[in-house]
Amino acid sequence: MVYTILISIVFIAELIIAVTIIQYLLKLDRLVLDTNTQLIKLNPEVKEISVLVRKISEQIIFLTKDFVEKTKKNGEDALLKQFSKILLSILLMKINIKFINKVRKSKITKAIAKGLSFIENMV
Repeated sequence: MVYTILISIVFIAELIIAVTIIQYLLKLDRLVLDTNTQLIKLNPEVKEISVLVRKISEQIIFLTKDFVEKTKKNGEDALLKQFSKILLSILLMKINIKFINKVRKSKITKAIAKGLSFIENMV
């Protein structure tokens, strides 16, 4: 008789556990079904958003290509300008330095420089 009581207690405990598990599974099933219906409702909106994102990314790719090309061109232009300045300075150094000093020390050059600085100060 004691065994029968113990077996019935264990059986009732297993029934309680089984009912609890079934209740949680039903709640989970309802939650999954609700989530599925919401996703089905949102599907057209998600589709529109994905199309917009794709178009925006295509525009960004196009703009970045233009930006890279312009940046390369500007870099090459700056490099060419610096290179030409270096070549001009080398050329001027090769020219007779005495001649350059004579031109700088001449009265005409000093008068022109003073006149230009005077005009610059007035403006």
